[in-house]
Amino acid sequence: MTEEFGKHLWDDLSPSFTGAASVRARLLEAAQEAESGSLLAGKGVPSIAEQPDTSLLRFQHPQQMEQTAVSPKQALKKITLIIPCFNEADGLGRVIDSVPREKLKAAGFQVEVIVIDNASSDDTMAVALSRGAQVIEEPAQGKGWAIRTGLAAVKDDCDYVVMIDGDDSYKSDEILRLLEPLEGGFCDVVMGSRLAGRMKDDSMRGINRLGNWFFSFIVRHFFKVNTTDTLSGYFAWRADVIKALRPYLKSSGFAIEMEMITKMARMGYQIYSVPITYAARAGESSLRPFYDGRRIMTTFLKHLFWRPQEKKVVAFVTDAVSPFHNGGKEKHLHEVSRRLARHGREVHIYTMKWWQGEKHILIDGIHYHAICKLHPLYAGNRRSIKQGLLFALACLKLFREPFDVVDVDHIPFFPLFSMRIVCLLKRKKLYATWHEVWGRDYWLEYLGGLKGYFGYAVEKLAMKMPSVFISVSDHTTKRLRAAGVRREVQTVLNGVDFEPIHDAPVYPEANDVIYAGRLIDHKNVDMLIRAIARVRENHPGVRCVIIGDGPEKSTLESMISSLGLEKNVKLQDFLTNHQDLYSWIKASRMLVLPSIREGFGLIVAEANACDTPVITTGHKNNAARELIIEGKNGYLSDPNDRNLADKINRLMDEEDKLTPRQTFLKEFGEMNWSQAAAGFNKVLV
Repeated sequence: MTEEFGKHLWDDLSPSFTGAASVRARLLEAAQEAESGSLLAGKGVPSIAEQPDTSLLRFQHPQQMEQTAVSPKQALKKITLIIPCFNEADGLGRVIDSVPREKLKAAGFQVEVIVIDNASSDDTMAVALSRGAQVIEEPAQGKGWAIRTGLAAVKDDCDYVVMIDGDDSYKSDEILRLLEPLEGGFCDVVMGSRLAGRMKDDSMRGINRLGNWFFSFIVRHFFKVNTTDTLSGYFAWRADVIKALRPYLKSSGFAIEMEMITKMARMGYQIYSVPITYAARAGESSLRPFYDGRRIMTTFLKHLFWRPQEKKVVAFVTDAVSPFHNGGKEKHLHEVSRRLARHGREVHIYTMKWWQGEKHILIDGIHYHAICKLHPLYAGNRRSIKQGLLFALACLKLFREPFDVVDVDHIPFFPLFSMRIVCLLKRKKLYATWHEVWGRDYWLEYLGGLKGYFGYAVEKLAMKMPSVFISVSDHTTKRLRAAGVRREVQTVLNGVDFEPIHDAPVYPEANDVIYAGRLIDHKNVDMLIRAIARVRENHPGVRCVIIGDGPEKSTLESMISSLGLEKNVKLQDFLTNHQDLYSWIKASRMLVLPSIREGFGLIVAEANACDTPVITTGHKNNAARELIIEGKNGYLSDPNDRNLADKINRLMDEEDKLTPRQTFLKEFGEMNWSQAAAGFNKVLV
């Protein structure tokens, strides 16, 4: 797959209205009644690398139309307005100021304005920021680069995308005219037509008008697109169209409009034009008629026989999945798979039957298949060997399943053997996502004696099964190499989406210490409880909340009671909504992860993104330790309750001195799940 995979992906949304004329009437009515509105503003974000389906109108008999109104409680649909700019300081201010905020709000829309500063040398950025627009810098010059960067920045909650030039030649107060056919379900894409609209004097040179007429004619003839202005810079799309189109865009310059319209036509989208006003631009034009005309013609010819690639079927094999079971590997697969599905991959997950009803269900565009009944993951405090073997046997059923590529979660090892057989018979590569490497010492500590050596032997043999390894951290990659793996290992880091974490509110109940994760042996939650008993000597009112579930829960409850910590330690069940978890973390002075074995330590990154410092162990098998810069975003502790208590006391006394979020961003960058999904797409497809 050579097409670019986007870093930001869109939810599949579709219009639920019919009757464009009725929509127009209601939009105009709402516009006349409007009294207030707002323009959503955002802050600058890095360059390209990441709704509720409500109804604005209910179509009624004309006599009842006046009773229809946009409810103040109704969620507003979101428009993302993209403005690519190169030295557009003269006109940009008028473009942003003319956005009909009041009319749009009255009609049920909210607007996010994104300005793409394409290496401008004037005050373009300052003009945009002064008007509350979000600014993204794209250093690679060219209109195609700027537009592709803008489309990459559209968020998942967007309903419609509008694009307009920043030179004030197109009029932003005509946005509703382009939205009307989309909202009414008449088409998928709307282009503003200058040639069919009102063109002011000196707005377009004669040779440019002739060239535009010619290109529009051949596009209508060869691509059967009902448009009268192929090279218009004024577009409106449904967000799902952008999601499907964006990976196919390659143009860097003015040929981007020709590429978009020809590829959208080949993808089967309905495209129409509406008349618009066109005026002379503010500032100098960078368009070169003959040079750019030649490139536009080349793009047209290139796409005469272009067709979108067939959808790839990606299969994931894992014994535990979100939202039915929570954990680090479950969250990883959930975040990656749903983004792949939104991007257009056909994603199938083969697992145990975690749900009631049919064996095959569809959630968020992902196909979940139950290949065996639900077997308990744990036998006492240890992973169940029986469960692993039974699930591995069920994996042989995938021989009958059609897929282009398959990725197997390495936990609990046994499915790798059966899937190796399946892939050999189907002549497919076996990919495996590897979260952590245990090694001989830990196996002996975990199981002891002969059982420990058996577990170590199974792990070593399992490492010979995959054709390609996908490691979730540099730590795991190094340990794979140290364990003797010589096959291809691709490192695709886990993600942390800083913006949703930033938006999460602070939970009203404050705590000093929080733990979030599974209640299992190697997480050492019992060590945290004993440490809190020590901390209580200096801080009698210390409050600790432990969020999670697992086989050790009853043991931990007994320990809390025996140590008399009922007023200091609270056990809280897993939170199904990650925003709720972020709220709890924000309300805590620190997060403690006493684990001695982590493949990445996602919760550490998420806590730092919440601006909450972290204490974790410095154990060699704990990859989370590599995310800690001591004294900056947290501390490392020896794996014992005395030293852990000392670190907690220290952090309680100097909490304000640490800068967790700032430190994490400086040292590790703004990782996100869309980048992780892009990495998986590159490796798998």
